[in-house]
Amino acid sequence: MNRTFRSVSWMAVSVLIVIGTYLIFNATHTFYKFYLLGGRYYEEGQYSRALPYLLSAYRMSPENKSIAWKLVWTYGHLNREGEGRRVLEEINNRFPADPKVSESLGDLAFSEKAYGLAQRYYGRVLARKPSVSVRRKLANVLLAQKKYADAIGQMDILLSFAPDDIDLRYQHAQVISAAGDHERAARELQALLDDGETKKEVITMLGDELRLLGRDEEAIKIYKRAENG
Repeated sequence: MNRTFRSVSWMAVSVLIVIGTYLIFNATHTFYKFYLLGGRYYEEGQYSRALPYLLSAYRMSPENKSIAWKLVWTYGHLNREGEGRRVLEEINNRFPADPKVSESLGDLAFSEKAYGLAQRYYGRVLARKPSVSVRRKLANVLLAQKKYADAIGQMDILLSFAPDDIDLRYQHAQVISAAGDHERAARELQALLDDGETKKEVITMLGDELRLLGRDEEAIKIYKRAENG
């Protein structure tokens, strides 16, 4: 009796092992089928066809960053940013130390004019690692909220690392002007011209700042300089 029971038990275990192995193999095969098809359609730009495969693969392996990012970008290409945000937030919960996720969430929030949320995500990135591009984004999102002093503070930090960056200096003058300090903005723009800057928009902005300061004759000369190239 015991021998028969042991024999039946081993048979049952063997059957379960075979079934389990089959299910694992089948699930793995199905996952890679979804992954490969979704990836192929994605690379071909057929985002509507890629979506169901990538979504199925993501549900089977939510820890796979490659699939998750392709799914986020696919939602973006299909103008379904809300669903893309949901996937990004899920990735952020799984990998809270990944600055790329926080930056992408900040970009998405900024595009939706959720400025406070974007500020929080960009701040989270900068708390983990220095980044010139993210600090610029943070300055812009602060400017969008009319937090001029904070925006100028971020620009000052950027300039401390790249004092000769012409574009950064121009953006710094723009932020100062938006804060209402036209005298300082005019000085910074004049310094750019003195250093050889010839872009029409920079020269024209200097004319605008001088006009706002009531220095009309100087402004007219600058406008003529902009027109003459």
